[in-house]
Amino acid sequence: MNNLSGKRTVLYRRVSTSEQKELGNSLSTQKEMLSVFCKKNCIDIIEDFDDDYSAKDFGRPGFSNLLKYVADKRNKIELLLIHKWDRFSRDSRLGINMIHQLKEMGVEVNSSTQWINHDDPNQLILHLINMGLPEVDNRIRSSRTIEGTRSNMKDGRWVFSQPKGYVKGRDESGKVLMKPDKEIAGLITELFNDFALGIYSQSQIRKLPKFKPLNLSSSNISRILNQIVYSGRICVSAYKNEPEQIVTALHEPLVSVETYEKVQVELGNRKRIKHKPNKQNNALPLRGFLSCNCCGKNLTGSGSKSKTGKKHYYYHGNSKNGCKERYRADLAHTSVEDLLADYSPNKDVCHLFELMLKDKFDTSDKSNKSMMKSIDINIKKLEDKKEVLLDKLLEGAITNDMFNSKNAELENNISQLTIDKNQLNAYEKDSLEFIRFGIHILKNLGEFFEKATVNTKQKLLSSIFNKKLVFDGEKYRTPILNRGLELITRSINTLEVVKNKNERQSFDYLPLCTRSGN
Repeated sequence: MNNLSGKRTVLYRRVSTSEQKELGNSLSTQKEMLSVFCKKNCIDIIEDFDDDYSAKDFGRPGFSNLLKYVADKRNKIELLLIHKWDRFSRDSRLGINMIHQLKEMGVEVNSSTQWINHDDPNQLILHLINMGLPEVDNRIRSSRTIEGTRSNMKDGRWVFSQPKGYVKGRDESGKVLMKPDKEIAGLITELFNDFALGIYSQSQIRKLPKFKPLNLSSSNISRILNQIVYSGRICVSAYKNEPEQIVTALHEPLVSVETYEKVQVELGNRKRIKHKPNKQNNALPLRGFLSCNCCGKNLTGSGSKSKTGKKHYYYHGNSKNGCKERYRADLAHTSVEDLLADYSPNKDVCHLFELMLKDKFDTSDKSNKSMMKSIDINIKKLEDKKEVLLDKLLEGAITNDMFNSKNAELENNISQLTIDKNQLNAYEKDSLEFIRFGIHILKNLGEFFEKATVNTKQKLLSSIFNKKLVFDGEKYRTPILNRGLELITRSINTLEVVKNKNERQSFDYLPLCTRSGN
């Protein structure tokens, strides 16, 4: 160690954990030891900097202030003194680069307990070892942490912060196990169930009043709906030679696997289909669905302020094209609600229509049962492969790594097939709910239209009417209906039911549309 007497130095101290702050290499302990070293070697302490941040990089507030101070006092600071090299950096490459950067500013970096003579080439190896050991220690700790985390996740234990709808808890053995939050867990379940219906976008559903306690934003609702942990499963990501795998979790699920998978289908559809932005005015839902009573051209709509400042909305023609048609929007809305109410079929027709829909879905159900049988066969084949794989492991024909990799792959395939089977099982129940919902809308067309969003109103109008509506200011001309709705709304006596060879009622020639669009 060369003569250090009179050298002007700045001290740098660092801790990264609360334990270090209070025990062992605390900031005060480091300062005391550095001060003793400086006093012993007659070193002048000019300034002192400290941090309570990790040493993975140099983006630390205290060290940034140190660099600025050294730059301002250029050629006036000769030494940057640290207690140990791991207080300076735990990344050898970044640490060595920073040492060279400070050297160019006329500052030598050194340790009071691990002093290095930078002018002696023989000490270069020792220096590199001192710089590298903290990084090695970091990597070992990181590896242990990752392995411990993955082990817990494979056991079905969620190890990260609790997602919305869960709170901290412990199981019977005292181990950490999150539990449903009694206040909002039910809302998370409703959120998944409602979104799985496919009638709401993420933006629409998060604005529903009942979900206000969840404080949903455009970003966190997407994270929630994508989070597999709500279905009672955990996704363990691929690592080294281990493939990604999905395991059954120990915590209580908030949604069924089937509902979660339906939500993923909806999210996938929304990602694949890019909808063209459509400017909609909630006060003018009929815009684009009306034509002029006189010239037959399309009508538009707009708002107009009265002398009192109140805004009134009108549907009107394009005056530049000579169309002078104009009437109040509220009259057109009330009349269209009355018009739709008149199309509500009687009880007998609704019953017959329900039978027709069930007949259509029954045909599809037979195909589903055939698919389920095929899935069962494939699951049995995969389970047989697992048994063969285990036999090979016991015989020593394959290594543990090969067994774990292939076994995880088979487990994932079985899990996916089981999900597909459960979805087919739920199809019949969903179909009945779908039918009942459709019949309910038919019975209450006017009321449903009145309460629907502008987007839903326009979808209804598109599916009910084949041509634009014509309003004369008091009532609508008799519109041309969709062929299917026209048949449904007729008197039951006018419907002809065709019978096939087996005297079974058949409705194959009626223009019906099921959920699949066929």
